[in-house]
Amino acid sequence: MESKQFIVFLKNKTSLLFEYKSDVTSAVCIEDKYQITFRNGKTYKYGIDKVQYLPLLSTQANVRIYQKGILNTKYDTVHYYGDYFIFTKDKDSSNPIKNDTNIEICPSVQNSEHIKPIIDYFKDIVTQSIETSFDVPINDKGNDSPQHISSNILQHAFNSIDILDSRSALTKYLNGYNPTIEIDKKKLIYPFGCNQSQKLAVQTSLSNSMTIIEGPPGTGKTQTILNIIANLIIQGKTIGIVSNNNSAIFNIQDKLQNYGYDFLMATLGNKENKSSFFNAIDKQTVNGNLKSSKNQLEKANKNIRELDSVITTCFKYRNELAILRSRLSEVTIEFSHVRNEQPLDCSVKEQLDKKFYRKWNCDQTLKMKNLLSTTDFSSKLSFYNKLRLVLQFGFIDLKNFHQYRTFLPIYINHKFYELYIVKLEQNILAIENWLTSNNETENLNSFIDSSKIIFNNFLSNKYNHLDQIAFTSNNYLKHFNDFIERYPIILSSTLSLHTSIPKGYLLDYLIIDEASQVDIIKSAVCFSCCRNAIIVGDSMQLTHIVDNKSEQIVEGLQKQYAILPAYDYINYNILNSLKSLFKSKIQSILLKEHYRCHPTIIGFCNKKYYNDELIVMTHNKNHPFRIIETNISGEWENSNQRQIDETNLYIQKNYSDFGKIGIVSPYRDHVTLLQKQLKCGVEADTIHKFQGREKEVIIFNTVKNKIIPFIDNPNLINVAVSRAIKEFIIVKPATMDLPHGTNIGDLIRYICYTTDPKETIIKGEICSVFDLLYKEYNKKYSSFISSNKHIQGSPAEKIIHHLLKNKILVNKDFEVIDMVREYRLKDLVSNINLFDDEETKFIMRDSKLDFLLFNKIDKSPVLAIEVDGVSFHENLIQKERDKKKDKILKTIGLSIIRLSTNSHSEEKRIIEKLKIAMRI
Repeated sequence: MESKQFIVFLKNKTSLLFEYKSDVTSAVCIEDKYQITFRNGKTYKYGIDKVQYLPLLSTQANVRIYQKGILNTKYDTVHYYGDYFIFTKDKDSSNPIKNDTNIEICPSVQNSEHIKPIIDYFKDIVTQSIETSFDVPINDKGNDSPQHISSNILQHAFNSIDILDSRSALTKYLNGYNPTIEIDKKKLIYPFGCNQSQKLAVQTSLSNSMTIIEGPPGTGKTQTILNIIANLIIQGKTIGIVSNNNSAIFNIQDKLQNYGYDFLMATLGNKENKSSFFNAIDKQTVNGNLKSSKNQLEKANKNIRELDSVITTCFKYRNELAILRSRLSEVTIEFSHVRNEQPLDCSVKEQLDKKFYRKWNCDQTLKMKNLLSTTDFSSKLSFYNKLRLVLQFGFIDLKNFHQYRTFLPIYINHKFYELYIVKLEQNILAIENWLTSNNETENLNSFIDSSKIIFNNFLSNKYNHLDQIAFTSNNYLKHFNDFIERYPIILSSTLSLHTSIPKGYLLDYLIIDEASQVDIIKSAVCFSCCRNAIIVGDSMQLTHIVDNKSEQIVEGLQKQYAILPAYDYINYNILNSLKSLFKSKIQSILLKEHYRCHPTIIGFCNKKYYNDELIVMTHNKNHPFRIIETNISGEWENSNQRQIDETNLYIQKNYSDFGKIGIVSPYRDHVTLLQKQLKCGVEADTIHKFQGREKEVIIFNTVKNKIIPFIDNPNLINVAVSRAIKEFIIVKPATMDLPHGTNIGDLIRYICYTTDPKETIIKGEICSVFDLLYKEYNKKYSSFISSNKHIQGSPAEKIIHHLLKNKILVNKDFEVIDMVREYRLKDLVSNINLFDDEETKFIMRDSKLDFLLFNKIDKSPVLAIEVDGVSFHENLIQKERDKKKDKILKTIGLSIIRLSTNSHSEEKRIIEKLKIAMRI
């Protein structure tokens, strides 16, 4: 439809309101009158004050028009007349519509051919039953598997995605487009506190449509997120916060609640979360003390402007101070190794100190060191070298120079470290004094307090003017504009965000936390729910898991759709996907200041994984490491009973507060055994599950005897080590090889370098007679087997036979006891009627006991002993047989002890059991 070149509004005589006249064909202004001609041919004159004449300014075709967030599909072209629009499509045309915040006009995505294959690729992954991580509570499952529920939710989400919507972050993600956003950085607030890199992260994330914040462990990711939230809320924005990791979401929720801002957030997502939120919605109240006086507010705004540059300078010096302290610690350790490797007698040092008349500095020692290493002083000193030694270095005893020639390199090396340490200490003191004299703490506190006043005052003004509406889980979507006005923060899992908001609604911002664990499929769905995205995570932490079956399916789909590497579901989480896709077009801010771990613990992660970019702000001189070395490898498939036993023993001997301890392992099977055996309160889980959490003490069980790729994954080791606040303990076999370049190998070397190995390495205390069966005891085992050829049975049974005959039954307490091997159950059972058919068959099948201990006097049975080889007795059929045998012996009143080949303390256990059976 051809656009109108102008539109006219005439003032109604009665209402005095201006009314649009669609039948005006011309409007000519002559002096102070408008000559208006209508479609019927009649012309009238109007005073200039009674006419609003708006000429056509521009026309934009192929647009999408949203009114109150809802797409108006009737029109695709907009004509601009100043404060008014007219929408058209083909022959249809709207009346003029006044421009306001409820109307949004966006260009339609024109080239969607490359987008559709990516969406189809995502859909096919979902429909082919990929096992994705998510949170579906038990009461949501019904008869469906979690994977089926996840697949259905994601399929529904993809089917509802509008790929022509240019407003969404998904469109930007699929098109590699990242526009900047204009903000006034001087007006940003930091009510939750900040440091140098956190401040930069807030500024950057609000200046770009898509931003990455790399938050290594302990660098204040949550604090940064809270400051971003505060600034977005002041801007009137809505925010979705999601993660695959529930603990990350709960952490943000807890922090906001602790600060008294729980009234800002709605914890939605799955049915259970929604139910909890709406059941407690009446209890949410707005703090009545948020309002400040006009003077307080003006002073706060002034403080923010004036202190901004001051605290930036303080941050710079504070970071320099931390770097110097870390360097001092490193140099001190280096010097201790130099003293051990290059000892220097005190008397020699005192003599050499007297031979130099000049005061030295670090640079001079390095020059002297270079001179000694590049010049041949074995022969007579040349005039030039004498001159250098005297004038440049102040050496005054040239006559006896050769007497000290062999000691000088070591002396100079020691001198360098002594001077360098003094220099570092002086620089540290100077910065400490500067920070004190410039009121660092007071200025930062004032800056934070002023930010709180501004934030709280905004909230007070906003919430005092909001209408009270009774929201329920059934009606909140119908009143979502009101709901999101009251609860501008939506907390959800990545899977459930799109079901928590109305179809087609876009949140202003999405924050994905622990993003390294979030796959690109669920991220894409979340991107379709928002306009801008802030991705918070750590590339050096664990990524999402894809099972082998799914991996094969996805590889086929990638070839079918010719997918770019950036959209590779297997190898890319959303963090790495964005980096690969946008490259320099996306800002990635590293949070550098670390506040969690003992400096020596995080020091390993810093050197190994973060290129020494972290600035360690913690102080602790205690010894943070222990290495517990088991006597045997002890591994059985994906578990290790010996490591569990040594871990349990160490905990019992060294700790009383079990709640501060966490035990991590790469394998779920091992964790399951740990959880069964450990003291109540000691938390054990896989390293994947511990990501995003922390404990004062972390004990890492390697499980395996050899360093294999799975347990040596750099992200895995980084997460394991960085969970520890005060102590990190690794439990490994003493015989484990430590190849250079492996993560575990370098970790062990780092521990031994930074601490005294004599204090650090703890030899395992637990031994077993079955240790002979492990390769660490090959020679002893061969000798034992050779000398016990006459004994029948498996190697394990031979070991117990030898233990009974030569150690236990020779004890005076047991001189009345003898033993017999392979004793038949049917010879023990006198009344077969006590048993059911299955048990009777089992007895009569010649089932036997490995050992039977009996009284020599009357031949009465005292104790049965079964030797359980781990590999054989883990079999389900054998487990049932063992269970049946135990029940039969209980029925006839005979005690039994089972000795597993992966257990320990067999002699002690047999003696204790035998004494009980004999009633000693």
